[in-house]
Amino acid sequence: MGKPEFNPRLDRGAVQIISRLREAGHETYLVGGAVRDLLVGENPKDFDISTSATPEQVSAFFGKRKARIIGRRFKIVHVYERGTLYEVATFRRTPNEKERSARPSDDGEIVWRDNVWGSPEEDANRRDFTVNALFLDPTDKNKIIDYCGGVADIEDKKVRSLGDPMIRFTEDPVRMLRAVKLKAQYGFEFEDDVEKAIRELALKITLVSQRRLYEEILKITYKPYMAKTMEACHEAGLLEHIIPNISDILSSEDKDTYLNILNERDVLITQGGTLSRAYSLPILAYRYVEKCLNPGSKFGDHWEHREGIDRELRQAVNDFMKPHNMTRIIAARVKDVMMMQGRILANKNINKIRRHPEFFYASLLYRTMAPHLGWPEADFLPEPRLSSHHKAGQRPKAKKRRSPRKRKPREQ
Repeated sequence: MGKPEFNPRLDRGAVQIISRLREAGHETYLVGGAVRDLLVGENPKDFDISTSATPEQVSAFFGKRKARIIGRRFKIVHVYERGTLYEVATFRRTPNEKERSARPSDDGEIVWRDNVWGSPEEDANRRDFTVNALFLDPTDKNKIIDYCGGVADIEDKKVRSLGDPMIRFTEDPVRMLRAVKLKAQYGFEFEDDVEKAIRELALKITLVSQRRLYEEILKITYKPYMAKTMEACHEAGLLEHIIPNISDILSSEDKDTYLNILNERDVLITQGGTLSRAYSLPILAYRYVEKCLNPGSKFGDHWEHREGIDRELRQAVNDFMKPHNMTRIIAARVKDVMMMQGRILANKNINKIRRHPEFFYASLLYRTMAPHLGWPEADFLPEPRLSSHHKAGQRPKAKKRRSPRKRKPREQ
């Protein structure tokens, strides 16, 4: 099924885990997004593994020091190999009505439990989209195993649901968000039934637990296509139920400027910029916070420093993500980064904030927004690009400070 010239660069740790489980008699493959990314020529961020071994068998095989079972709704095993964590899941099948009723209040629509083991083909058919239902066997010349036509859909750039999307999205509403991500990241197009289902079922995304949905939002901020994802979410009618405040911005006259700034950030990350939330979240929140602190302002007018502004800014940052809640640490970092914009804009008391732990991100935020908001250049700020020895998406490592020398106690 695979093309003869297909020779991807695979992760050694993932190949080692697959090889060891196969040697133990368990059918095991690389699966899902990693295979999709390799086929489109991208480097996967994660290498997930599927196997016929149960979680208990995987855990016992690798031992307590290297493997740990996690999850109740969806049991998987975290396996540590070559200093990296890998997710190993057992082949599953679609649970029947009795098997899926894990809660007394279960309405029979959303799948609350999914620990029913199956075959590779059953596992492929229970996944969300055809392009995510591919297996790769690194022990057999990187053979691609395609039960659902995923390879053809990747070539045709289609987002096609496995099964009726009205049912599949009702079972797990997060699948709608994943469909939007596929469109944003790869330029895929929805099949008509997928697009229709998302529009009709968009409100069901609010049934997802706040913690899970918040994690999905954070994943978007780690990617270099945040602008396209937010725009696609808005167009699909999902964003107003996920982060209403961003949806309001994209429905206003600020839309083009806002997306241009997000695109600027995406380009910077592609070139090796930081993936820190202390950079991405202030970019998303700035216009909302600006309107809260300076009602009637135009994009880029900023706000005046006044008594109590620190408290107002903190409240606006916390309100931005509603109905989700930032952690206190993240909210504090976002607030500090945004508070420094006023000083940089006025070029006032810069030396006082240079040693601030968030000054790097405040500088990056200013440089990203300034060209689009008519702000003056700030040549005194550090360059946003990282040097060649830094990996893309990482902040430069701070120099280790020498610990103070311990003095010997004086002799009495």
